[in-house]
Amino acid sequence: MGRMANWSVVALVLALAGCTSVLHGTFVASSYHRGGDGAAPLGAVEGRSCQTQALYLFPMGEPPTTQQALDAAKRVHRGTRFLADISIDDETLWHVGYARQCIVVRATAWGTPHS
Repeated sequence: MGRMANWSVVALVLALAGCTSVLHGTFVASSYHRGGDGAAPLGAVEGRSCQTQALYLFPMGEPPTTQQALDAAKRVHRGTRFLADISIDDETLWHVGYARQCIVVRATAWGTPHS
């Protein structure tokens, strides 16, 4: 019976690992707002959306989303109306006892410059 319990634990761990290893989709409503007249480049921006995984397997909190990463990138410069030259990457940061899975958006912000 001890051998069956060991296999059950292994199967449970593998099933939970499968639930946390899904990569993001890059589906977003939009990265801009209409009315781009007079927009100027504001500079490079980066936005992240992350989730911590305790013991590398157990997710804590909401999963990362591309839309949250885009929104974070748009908040970097005041007056940002839209993003251009967007790249979207996955990143896993490994630490002792936990990992952080992030979606990272890098882009150029365009909008109305503020002084």
